[in-house]
Order: sequence, then C-alpha cells, then structure tokens
Amino acid sequence: MVASPQFATKMQYRSKHKHDPTKITDVFDGSHYQRLRKTHVSVDNTTLPTYFFSDPRDIALGLSTDGFGPFKRRNKTAWPIILFNYNLPPSERFRKKNIIPVGVIPGPKKPSDMDSFLWPLVQELVQLEIGIKAFDALSRTVFLLHVFLILVFGDIPAIAMIMRMKGQNGISPCRMCEIQAIRANNSNTHYVPLSRKNFPHAEPLEYDASSLPLQSHEKFMRQATEVQNALTTADHERLATQYGIKGIPLLSALGSLSFPTSFPYDFMHLIYANLIVNLILLWTGNFKDLDHSNEGYLLDKTVWDAIATAGAEAGDYIPSAFGTRVPNLAIEKKHMTCETYANWALYLAPVLLRGRFKNEKYYKHFVLLIKLLNSCLELEITQAEINKLEQGFRDWVQDYEKYAISSLIYHAL
Repeated sequence: MVASPQFATKMQYRSKHKHDPTKITDVFDGSHYQRLRKTHVSVDNTTLPTYFFSDPRDIALGLSTDGFGPFKRRNKTAWPIILFNYNLPPSERFRKKNIIPVGVIPGPKKPSDMDSFLWPLVQELVQLEIGIKAFDALSRTVFLLHVFLILVFGDIPAIAMIMRMKGQNGISPCRMCEIQAIRANNSNTHYVPLSRKNFPHAEPLEYDASSLPLQSHEKFMRQATEVQNALTTADHERLATQYGIKGIPLLSALGSLSFPTSFPYDFMHLIYANLIVNLILLWTGNFKDLDHSNEGYLLDKTVWDAIATAGAEAGDYIPSAFGTRVPNLAIEKKHMTCETYANWALYLAPVLLRGRFKNEKYYKHFVLLIKLLNSCLELEITQAEINKLEQGFRDWVQDYEKYAISSLIYHAL
C-alpha cells in the first residue's frame, strides 16, 4: 500500500486529520489515539526513542474476528481474522477490496486457545511496532514504516476469548468495569442489575450508573498476571472467577493496545443482535424462563402478529435505498439480520408500536432508546452531545430495571 502512489495518497488521511477536542468525527479524535501520540513506543519493556504516530506515514490498524457458518448447516463454524486500515478515509477503509485478511481459524468449533492462532500475527505486529524498511511511493525513498494496532472488536464471546476473559456469563462479566453478577437460584444464568435492593445477600446493594468501578489497563494486567502465576489449579480458578480473567492475553505484547479501552463494544452486536432482539423477546413473553404474565409491556399474540405483518407489508412502500426489506418478525424470524433489526427498530417500530402497550410508559421508554441510537449514528458528535448520550443511556437502563426486569429477576430468585 505505501509502495502504491494511489494508496499512499489516500493513506495521508490520518496525518491530515484535524483534531477538534470539542467533537468526535473519527477514531483519531478518540482519547486512546490522542494519548498514544504523546507516548513513546515500548516493546518488551524497552522504550524506543520514537512516539506513536510521530511519522505521517505511520499506519493505524483495527482487528476484528467472529465465528460464522460457511455452510447452510450452522453447527460448523470458521473464524476469519481481518484487519482494517484506518489511514484510509472512512468511505474507503471498510470496503471489501481494502480489508486485509490475515487468516482463518478453521473450526468446526470455536477455538479453545485463541492466542495460539494469533501468535504469527502478533509476531508480525511487534516487528511493525519496532519498524520495517518500506518504499514510499510519494517521496520515492526507503523509510522505516511503523504500524500500530489500536482497536480490536467483535461480539462479546469473541472479545472474551481474545482478552482471555470468562465472558458474559461469568461472575465478573464486564470487560470495562468490575460490576458483579447475581445468579438466580437453581440456574446458571447470571444477571447484572444496577439495583440489588430486593436481592438477598447482594453486595453492594446498588451500583451508581454514573460511577461504575471501571477497569484500568494497569489493574487488568496486574490481575491477569496474578491469575497466570497462580501456584495451584484451585487458586487459578478462584482468581479467574473473582476477576473474570483467565490469564495474560497475547495481544498485551503490543504497546499500542490498552486493556480494556482498545476493545470497545461492537455497536452492531450490542444493539441490533442483542438489545433489540431481547426487547422483542420481553414484549412477547419469551425472555429467558421468567414469568411475564400480567406485565404492562406484554403484547398479545394477535397484536404482535399484526405488528409483524404491517412491518413486512411496509416494504412495498419503502425505497430500497433505506436498506434491506424487513421480513415478517412473527413467522420469518430466522431471516432477520442485524441490518433488518436496525431498519425495523429505527424506522418502523416507533410507528407500529404506538398505542400497542397496555401501559404507555413502555412505548415512551422505547422511543427514548431510538432517539439515543439515532444520535449515536451521527457522522459528527460534540462532547456536549456525548455527555447527554451518557446520561440518556444511564437513565434508560435505570428505567428499564424499574419498569420491568428487576421485578422479574426478583421473582426468579
């Protein structure tokens, strides 16, 4: 890419990006990248004289992986490992022709040791942090090219494997904070409510949504090292359960990554593959094995069938530019994708759900979520808007617990 005049010209985007601290327009306005620019490159506890991204030709990468079913029968999976070149403009970097595929974990099941498959890639990434000789097509000179991996993303189980964490069903399930989960009696399911006032023996009784016990890189690595160096299997399991960490992740060898800051939650999986799906399950009385009878958010089957049918028929009148047509949610659920869940939630649901709930507060609560999601999808967002978003999501989650889920979990306990 740097040897190609066409690509080298496009990759000047990063160095020419003008950072405005009052707003976010790209990954280069993020706090992690800005902090790296003021930090010396460090490899294997050796500090190098250069700073991260001190050369305009330095390249920023993102890594992503996930399991997918290559065949119609989805019981067999493979795991591609792909890189994104953030030096390219946003309109170019995620196009298929510009994605850098570095390997495929063959399956048929998820990898039991993700680090063993990442080992060759990490070796190359360490060398790229130190620098390799490359030809600059624009200046027509040989220079020392530095490439830094700054972000890793995927769904929650995939990132749990990469970070060597217990994952979403652990006692410490969150990679961003140290919130503790509650388990229902006679169940392997863990819940992570903010308020635990109605739960016996819960400690603490409540988490402050605006002041969660956040994880830091230093603390994460200290805990990972403690688990890794446990003298006995029993001590290892006890510490791993307590911290939610199973050992030192291989990617920690890279100085450009910060745990957990460099591992943000994937918006597609977090919202459209989980939150929207679970809300629908809640409204139709199918969320986990909880008793939803007589709850104000519950939609009668005839009502839900009518909503699903109207959503599917709306596709006759919506231009294809808005995205893939939404199928009938009641009878064609297996054909739903993250894109169709997004189209349904953002464009159709605010109209289709109006007046359908027995208690209007559930509709207003959902519309508030859609307003927040639309703000997240803006191409440019100010710091003031980010502050409003953070408060908005805190309020939404607290209202969700108050309106629905806490009482259900309490009855389950």
